[in-house]
Amino acid sequence: MNQLMNLNGDINSFMQMVQQGQSNGTVITSLLFSMGLSAILYFTYKHSYTSLNYNKRFNITLMMIAFISTILMDLIQSNLALSLGMLGSLSIVRFRTNIKDSRDIGFIFWSMAIGISSSVGGYFIGIVGSVIMAIFMITTSKNLRGGDLLLLVIRGENTDINLIEKIINEAKGSNKIKAKNILADSFELVYEIKVAQDEDNKIINKLLSLEGIDSVNILAPNTEVV
Repeated sequence: MNQLMNLNGDINSFMQMVQQGQSNGTVITSLLFSMGLSAILYFTYKHSYTSLNYNKRFNITLMMIAFISTILMDLIQSNLALSLGMLGSLSIVRFRTNIKDSRDIGFIFWSMAIGISSSVGGYFIGIVGSVIMAIFMITTSKNLRGGDLLLLVIRGENTDINLIEKIINEAKGSNKIKAKNILADSFELVYEIKVAQDEDNKIINKLLSLEGIDSVNILAPNTEVV
């Protein structure tokens, strides 16, 4: 009988602790802390991608995930019944958005970690972890860049194609012929090139200086510019 009473007392104490929740000051502090770490996340994501691959809307979404995760965790900590209902609701959610870059998955988990650390008061690990991640992502991204993957489309007539190939091969970077359409009175060449920044402008100027070149187009395949 005494054990049953002790058990009931422990349960009541636990329920009272859960229902008390966090103070208003603690909640505001967690939200402000989440916004600060989200700014680090935003800066890191922006500088981890080239201008052609950077997706501003996804970056803003990452900040939203961090902030919303903080709110949800604050609510869950203050109400046991709500936490159980929240788990049940999240179990039926399905995300079918295609991830173009595998690094985006890591940024999503980072965003969720910011929300969790902010809500549970793990400020030290949140700051240290975010700083380490920022340094790591920016450093590794610089090594991955080395230029943008572009499609170079050249159209013209009565031009020495060997001169065109020579100009492209002299450019700093790599290139690969994707299509070569030669007609009786015109031609179209499509190259896949990866060059350093501003090198594409030099290629365009050299190609347009040749006689018989009608147009030179540079396209960014499979990218979203926002």
